[in-house]
Amino acid sequence: MGNTLAGLLVLADGTTVRGAGAGAPGVAVGELVFQTGMVGYQETMTDPSYLGQLLIFTYPLVGNYGVGPTMSQSARVRARGLIVHELVPSSGHRDSTGDLDGLLREQGVPALAGADTRLLTRHVRTAGVIPAALAVGRLAELPAVADLQAQARAFDYDAGDFVTECSTPALVWHPPARPEAPRVALIDYGAKSSSYEHLIARGAGVWLVPAQMPAAEVLALRPDGVLLSNGPGDPAHLSYAVDMVRGLLAAGPLPIFGICLGHQLLALAAGARTTKMRFGHRGVNQPVLDVATGRVAITTQNHGYVVDPGSVPATYRVTHTNLNDGTVEGIAHTAQPFWSVQWHPEAHPGPQDTHGLLDRFLRIVEEYHA
Repeated sequence: MGNTLAGLLVLADGTTVRGAGAGAPGVAVGELVFQTGMVGYQETMTDPSYLGQLLIFTYPLVGNYGVGPTMSQSARVRARGLIVHELVPSSGHRDSTGDLDGLLREQGVPALAGADTRLLTRHVRTAGVIPAALAVGRLAELPAVADLQAQARAFDYDAGDFVTECSTPALVWHPPARPEAPRVALIDYGAKSSSYEHLIARGAGVWLVPAQMPAAEVLALRPDGVLLSNGPGDPAHLSYAVDMVRGLLAAGPLPIFGICLGHQLLALAAGARTTKMRFGHRGVNQPVLDVATGRVAITTQNHGYVVDPGSVPATYRVTHTNLNDGTVEGIAHTAQPFWSVQWHPEAHPGPQDTHGLLDRFLRIVEEYHA
């Protein structure tokens, strides 16, 4: 963990937590959130949906099976900083190529170890997500608490466009396994690699599409279906993304499936509203009810905004709800193949209860292609 380093976390409300420093020395400012998964720390922290955030792991032991290239969901760690109770040295898992502390150092990400993560999690659950500043360095060189609090107070997560930061800058084409296979346009708002790997593994051709590409240019690719990916930030501030989805919806019966942020953008394009949650859903154990069948699935989720159920237009129906708090977890058009879910059916990490949703999407795409 680097015994010569100390760590200091200061929230915008003045709450202060000290501990050991880990990862890279420096200061990171972001929205403080917590994640409840017991495993999958590398997949979690490399998920682009955590851009702009400081991430608390509620499970007390983090790092015990190391890190490896097959587990990352993007090219680098996306969370701005980590807060853990105990940063454990790698025990040498067969798939690991290094340890978590080393990865954080390499990528310039600070971490606080030895923190009372239960206290911090309870604080976030009570007060809601809150800006915070994390400093790691030699004890005598750490910034003053007042300076870190000022940085935290100046940070406005809701005003940022984090999608532009993590979306592909150019169109990327992954050819299909067979020339006659369907082609999918995956709109990259911060897509996890497992999303397009799932489609490619099933033979589909996949365009990875920049988030700011206009709808007309997406349609010019002549895709057989569109997948709206997960991603970070407030969907209500992504007017260019909403306009693009609205243009796709207006084009007719082209199958469109939204995941996480993509779900929220589909809802906004359809005329619904989104609101910010107190502390969001971040973990691998969220129970979701299928309204039509009564079946329950345990899902992986990572979001801080939700679709307002009272704003869903009459042309759409709510298909899924969260059993913990009743929030909207899915919508579908009553006549067109437009639908979305709030969770991550591709998992990584998490249960694979709903992997079949991506297969269902591909079946609909294949029917459209035929």
